[in-house]
Amino acid sequence: MNADKKLHGDAMKKKSSILGLGLLILFAVNCAYGQAAAPGLSGYLKGGPTPDILLILPPAPVSGDQRDALDRAIFKATRSLDGSPQGKARWQMAAADNDYLAPGVLKGFACSLGVEANKDNAPRLSEMLARVIQDSSDVAVGAKAKYARKRPFLVDEGRICVARGGYLETSFDYPSGHATQGWAAALILAEMLPDRATEILARGRAYGDSRLFCGVHNASAVEAGHLVGAAVVSAEHTTQKFLEDWKAAQAELLALRKKDPYTSDACTSEALSVAMSPYSYVPTAPAAEHH
Repeated sequence: MNADKKLHGDAMKKKSSILGLGLLILFAVNCAYGQAAAPGLSGYLKGGPTPDILLILPPAPVSGDQRDALDRAIFKATRSLDGSPQGKARWQMAAADNDYLAPGVLKGFACSLGVEANKDNAPRLSEMLARVIQDSSDVAVGAKAKYARKRPFLVDEGRICVARGGYLETSFDYPSGHATQGWAAALILAEMLPDRATEILARGRAYGDSRLFCGVHNASAVEAGHLVGAAVVSAEHTTQKFLEDWKAAQAELLALRKKDPYTSDACTSEALSVAMSPYSYVPTAPAAEHH
């Protein structure tokens, strides 16, 4: 009987240790990325039903499978792009897109929106995006902790467009939080300005691609981020507060377009960078010979 109790006690201790380690990892990931997403604000989904992202996402690639091989090929193929003029411009966009707070996201969408919105001239839009960014982080963080996939520059050698260290070294690859929030923001903004939807959605896709050009995420993580972002936006539309803020934010954008439309020579260069695809740099396999 005593032996049984001892075995049971040891098993419970081991289970508690595993649970504690899992919570510690989740806490570390959340601190490294999520909690900084919207300082002082909670998301629209806090305390309510949220998508079970683990049932929505495909599992992360594993070392040696075909998706992992494509991820590694894209990372390696895009490491030298900053050597050409257009590659350097894309590298710089990727570095700027590293800013995941609402002001930085809005700045990145200025050309596609035709409006340079900020917290001063569009306070409701800025706050709404900050809440959406927080929700995006909260939904994505569980999958990051579950799959614990290493970022590409920790697997293969190669430069990245931002400084190493900090959360980049301690947080995980799959899914990409930046791609999640960039796509969520693009979907919402495209709804508000349907006549600019193509430009906005292209910029939202490029926001995720920036993580590949930068070398801090794998292609599979960015694709997964788009799924998470779409799931988050779908859930946001079920909350009354979001719908109220959406209307107020749209009114701000429409008023800004009439009062102060945004044009810049930099938008021409940005359009060229947006059109670049990281997938196009991966060498194609030779065609099979037919006998």
